[in-house]
Amino acid sequence: MHRTNHRIWRLIVALMLTLLLLSAFWSVQAQGGTLRVGVVAPQVLDPALGSNDSEVLFNRSIYDYLIEVLPDKSLAPNLATAWTISEDGLTYTFTLRDAVTFHDGSSFSSADVVFTFNRLKEIQSPALNLLGEFEVSAPDASTVVFTIPAPNADFLYGVADRFALILKDGTSAPNELTEGSAAFANFNGTGPFMLSEYREGERAVLTRNPNYWKVGQPLLDSVEFVFINDPVTQVNAIRSGEVDFIFKISPDLFSTLEGETTVTMLQKATNQHPVIRLRTDVGPGQDVRVRQAFKYATDREQLNDLVLEGRGVIGNNDPIGPSFGVFFDSSIQNPDYDPAKACELLAEAGYPDGLQMTLQTINVLGYDQLATVLREQWEPACIKVEIQVNEEGFYYSDDNPDNWLKAELGITGWGDRPVPQGYLAQAYASSGIYNETHWSDPELDALIQQASVTTDTEARVAVYHQIAAIFNERGPIIIPWFAPVFGAVRRNVEGLDMAPFPGLTDLRSVSVVG
Repeated sequence: MHRTNHRIWRLIVALMLTLLLLSAFWSVQAQGGTLRVGVVAPQVLDPALGSNDSEVLFNRSIYDYLIEVLPDKSLAPNLATAWTISEDGLTYTFTLRDAVTFHDGSSFSSADVVFTFNRLKEIQSPALNLLGEFEVSAPDASTVVFTIPAPNADFLYGVADRFALILKDGTSAPNELTEGSAAFANFNGTGPFMLSEYREGERAVLTRNPNYWKVGQPLLDSVEFVFINDPVTQVNAIRSGEVDFIFKISPDLFSTLEGETTVTMLQKATNQHPVIRLRTDVGPGQDVRVRQAFKYATDREQLNDLVLEGRGVIGNNDPIGPSFGVFFDSSIQNPDYDPAKACELLAEAGYPDGLQMTLQTINVLGYDQLATVLREQWEPACIKVEIQVNEEGFYYSDDNPDNWLKAELGITGWGDRPVPQGYLAQAYASSGIYNETHWSDPELDALIQQASVTTDTEARVAVYHQIAAIFNERGPIIIPWFAPVFGAVRRNVEGLDMAPFPGLTDLRSVSVVG
């Protein structure tokens, strides 16, 4: 009897050990897998210059930020564990994380941070629009100090800018492919994944960094970026299971996916918006009366209803949307739709027979549909347009001789930014690197500069409201809506929190089950 009981207990213990091993095995399996992301093909791979979502997501998977912006717009430690700001607001001191290595096995130190931020200045990265003027130094291997000449209310957001990914000191050709066995040696980050395959126009494969500094992360074994430029094809790919995650889905395509049982729909409130804009340095847009005519020719409520299915929020014709709270000026009186008034203004500006122009747009987010509805609204307002639809990557590419910065009349998609200065300094200051309207207004420039150094909220509100008034009076842009961003993910994907700017989505805590 005693021997029988002993055998039974041994069987029970063996069974329990087997179950524990199986549980551990399935836990590892659940936390691994490959995430396949359907994105438009990246055009600019340099981390300091690649600006669209696919480029940013690719780079943030390979590299790390010093500090980062979370989906709720708050700031969090990353390669820096802490920071302090001097009482006068001119010195920022960062303490760096230790025991961090690059993919090539070399150690991360303050020299890498100094190199990265000095390089941003050397190549005039868009990150400078928030960073402004600064000097960066390294008193020791684990400390970095930034000094600035005047207070900068958004300096920390500049440090966390999507272009400010940390490179290894001395990197001369970041993200340039080479020949031979070391083809990916220039993709050398501290990030959660390492590039293992890149086929231009087809796909990129990243594998898990086994020495990543964040304990237990990443969970995924690999990430595969599948380059799909056509939005309809992206939707079909997630429906069929060819990819696991897509984003920046147009509202009409989003609606077609809502009944899919294998897909979870994602929607995030954002300050994302299309900008309908005229160049002000050439053509009809030089005349303020023409700019006003376009505003009277545009029914923004109808655009929101027809193109965005009423999902957007109507704001003003400036980039400071309602999601920015008190910075948004709700007292602005925007022009109502009045085609006759538009025709009258065009005649006064020297266009008695109206305008004939080409409207450039892109094939994502429903902006091609937006262009079609605009053409219908504008025709009775004495504005006739021919629509030219471009693939998103090509439209924003420097290789395109008629890209978004050169079109006389165009629609541009602007993603979410954590602070208004992210738009104003980049796109509307005379010196802004993305000043697509080529607008140069000294009063506006002075106010944008004033806002950058104004740390008192009430005083900053007053500045932003003055800026909104200038846009309303003589601005060359129309913003039909501020939109949520739409995405979709397969139901076997866990832990994915799509960022308002989808390219900043953190894949470290994501896993694919089964």
